[in-house]
Amino acid sequence: MRIKVGKIEKIGIIISLIGLVLFFQPFSPQIYTYGFYLVALGAVIFSLSGYLPRRTDRGETYLRDLLKWVTIITSVLLFVISISIILTPYLAVW
Repeated sequence: MRIKVGKIEKIGIIISLIGLVLFFQPFSPQIYTYGFYLVALGAVIFSLSGYLPRRTDRGETYLRDLLKWVTIITSVLLFVISISIILTPYLAVW
């Protein structure tokens, strides 16, 4: 199955725009918080989608490449979070 990289970039932009709408609403602080998270998520998706390999002439990639990309990014984030959890008690000595 082929996936267009441009569509993934558009998804990141749409998520960011939805986050901005939630970010600038004056009704609820809880919705404001979700808007911030959506803006950050959309920015990450848009930025990292540029690193997806384009396997065809039409700028498409395969589903397995997308899954590898998501797995690698998730693994790196989990590694950084786990290292920070392990090292925090040793580095935060007052």
